[in-house]
Amino acid sequence: MKALCLFVLSFLLLPPFLTFSKVMLISNYPLPKNNIEQLVNEENYPKIVEILRSLDEVKDVKVEESEDRVLIRVERYPILKEVKVRGNIAILREEILSYLTLYEGIALKEIDSQALEGKLKELYRERGFFDMQAKVHITVDERGFAKIEINIKEGEVFFLGGGIYKGSSLDARFLDESLGIIRGRIAREGELSRKIFDLQELYINLGFWDSYTYYEGLQKVDMDRPFLNVLLPADPKVKRRPLRLAGALVEGMRNLFNHPISTLKAITGKGKVAYPVFSVIEGKKYDVFFEGVRFFNHEELLKISNLREKGLDPFSLEEAKDKLMKAYRSKGFFEVEINYSLDGERVFFHIRENRRYLAVLNGEQMEYDEVVLKDRLEEVLKELRKQGYTLAEGDIKQSLDRDKGIAIVNFEIEKGKKQILKSVSYLGDDREIKRIFREVNRKLPAVYDSSIIEQLNIKIDKHLKSKGYMEGSFDAVVFLEEDEDTVSYSYEYKVVEGPRYRLGLDLYYGAEITRGREISYMSVKDEFYTERILDETLYNFITSGLFAGVRMDTFIDEGKKEAHRLIKLQEDKRGFYDFGFGYNTQEGVALDLTAGLKNLLGIGIKVTADYKRAGKRETYGINLEDPFLFTRRLWIKGRILRDYQEHRSYNLDSEGLVLSLGYRITRQTSIGPILSITDNRFLGMSARLNKYGLFLLREYKDDIFNPKRIHYNNLSFIRASGDFSYTKLELSTFYLIPVGSDLNLSFKVSGGSAQGNVPIFDRYFLGGFRDLRGYSFEEIGQPNGGKSFVSGRLELEIPLKSPFVFVPFYDVGGVGRSSFDIKHSFGFGTGVATPVGPLRLDLAFPGERDFLKKFKLYLSVGYIY
Repeated sequence: MKALCLFVLSFLLLPPFLTFSKVMLISNYPLPKNNIEQLVNEENYPKIVEILRSLDEVKDVKVEESEDRVLIRVERYPILKEVKVRGNIAILREEILSYLTLYEGIALKEIDSQALEGKLKELYRERGFFDMQAKVHITVDERGFAKIEINIKEGEVFFLGGGIYKGSSLDARFLDESLGIIRGRIAREGELSRKIFDLQELYINLGFWDSYTYYEGLQKVDMDRPFLNVLLPADPKVKRRPLRLAGALVEGMRNLFNHPISTLKAITGKGKVAYPVFSVIEGKKYDVFFEGVRFFNHEELLKISNLREKGLDPFSLEEAKDKLMKAYRSKGFFEVEINYSLDGERVFFHIRENRRYLAVLNGEQMEYDEVVLKDRLEEVLKELRKQGYTLAEGDIKQSLDRDKGIAIVNFEIEKGKKQILKSVSYLGDDREIKRIFREVNRKLPAVYDSSIIEQLNIKIDKHLKSKGYMEGSFDAVVFLEEDEDTVSYSYEYKVVEGPRYRLGLDLYYGAEITRGREISYMSVKDEFYTERILDETLYNFITSGLFAGVRMDTFIDEGKKEAHRLIKLQEDKRGFYDFGFGYNTQEGVALDLTAGLKNLLGIGIKVTADYKRAGKRETYGINLEDPFLFTRRLWIKGRILRDYQEHRSYNLDSEGLVLSLGYRITRQTSIGPILSITDNRFLGMSARLNKYGLFLLREYKDDIFNPKRIHYNNLSFIRASGDFSYTKLELSTFYLIPVGSDLNLSFKVSGGSAQGNVPIFDRYFLGGFRDLRGYSFEEIGQPNGGKSFVSGRLELEIPLKSPFVFVPFYDVGGVGRSSFDIKHSFGFGTGVATPVGPLRLDLAFPGERDFLKKFKLYLSVGYIY
């Protein structure tokens, strides 16, 4: 009793922050649904604060600490929930929102009404609406959701009149034509303001080297007479009259159809016109004359002289003379004489070119040209660098024989020693790191290239981080071997992994409907952090179909050696639909309807109904699926259907139910039962079939989103009863394996056997895109099919110039009744590499006589399992 009293007394005397300490999180607006508030505590709140600050919609986070509590104050930006646009006719709502960078779910940071109104006016002024008025109203409710209302009065379109050039002595029509200002076009202010650069360049080219031009703005005028140019805005630069007339007519029709009211008003004399106003200070007009010139033309010499940029003064003239002398000598005119004289605003360069020297290089004579000689020298150095002389340098030396008019040219080259990367080695036992080094050593020895070592270092660092060794490091010791002609480099690496970080908190943010437990099913867990489990988690969220956007960020806690995951989710719309209507010559009018619901009850259940009707068939189906059925381990797929299939020797009309339930033994392997009950009509007969069985499915990808290695295996056993009684056993396996550094080898082997009274629609046929590509669809096994089959496929993916690939292939297979009739086909495909496999066109031939006349063509994308 005494001990108990002492315990109670000591408890009551404890400091308040130990007895009642807690962490509270409050926000100016409610945060989207999350589990952060449930997980934050006295130990992890500094890291939680860091994570909160990383959120795009969080403006600021402040922490108030006292003896009995920690208060985290979050200031959140408003989140845009709805945008209404009224009054827009010329510009679509989607284009307006894209220009304003507004979309549902965005955090409204430094956006205000006036800024949006200004951007809208900019958008409309670029379309010729200079009198456009916009009013933007932003409201934010108590939950922090914003609504934006945009009201627009577009006004009329202004058409382009001729330019106004204040201070210019040049003809306005000439300037309009030079600048591309065409009367009758829609006036676009941004485009017109940029004409000032063309105007300045034009004046410089005309010799007004001291000129200065600037853009004053637009002069807007209400028309008082018909402005017919809007129907024929002709471009005078198009010299051929028929082409100019056709182009003007097309642009005039565009004005009429896009802006009918403004165009009709312009025709009747009540429209709007805008004149761009430019101000010009011309200054003096200079003329430059080059006398005695044969080799260069006038424009080339003017450009070389740089007088247009420098202007005229004693210094620029002397500099121009030096530049001209240098240009002539670079072309072999070593005896050129240049003088100049100035007459007011006219400059005369008196040039006496004299003879051009020949160059003699290694006994070969050619006209002297420094550009050609430098290219020759660079070719020599490039070849030396390919051989390993990466430090090779060279210079051009010449001696002139003025009596003969030749320049004897020599290349003085210091090639240095060959630089060879001999090997890179790893002092350690990690198999994956060893593989990284094997890939590099496969290409060695090679000419030393620092990028090889840089890429190796990046791969090692990436590997360490991907396995959770956040503090991992490596050191490299370089060994040099040197002889008379070669320096060989050998690198020896020592990798220090350091502590392996554990997987810490999983923080979910933004899922308002999906239950937290459902989210946890999709999150792959492990003791240690790895990028693989991040990829698998991201893949689960994306393939669940529940989310329109998923973002995962990792936060490192160096003190606790943990890596926390922040999973930010944006839920997709729960309802969806699709509608298709068309016509084809085989079936006539076709109707296709799809509607569905997902995320029912906050879990991953997805229900889809589809209906298709055409002239020859009517099909429908109701699908139900859940990739995480109340657990991380279970998944389900079911379909109530009516289906119609056209085959080579029969047609099949089916109604019924198909259901499969899977249990994930591992992350890549599932096992489970299959059940189906169907009524089938074929060849004038009908049959009720009840099927049940088991499947074993394994699918492995080394990278979920961009795989280089794929393993796929599927084994199924089916027992059928009812009007037919039989069993089926089928196996299919597919492998994609990288061989060498750039080659990919893929092969597929499949087979099956059925025993009992098997109907034709469950027998085997081969031929077509999925197996024997040299033969037509279901050509092998006709007319009644077989009770067994074997099939194989071999392909080699060879890279061409990126991103193109070349894929030779070979197919073999046969359908059995009493024995197999083995067929084979071969061919090749070409295509473009994509993350999901090549997009390619295949040309296939059957393995028989006259195969060239029996080819087949296929277009496909990805790897076909």
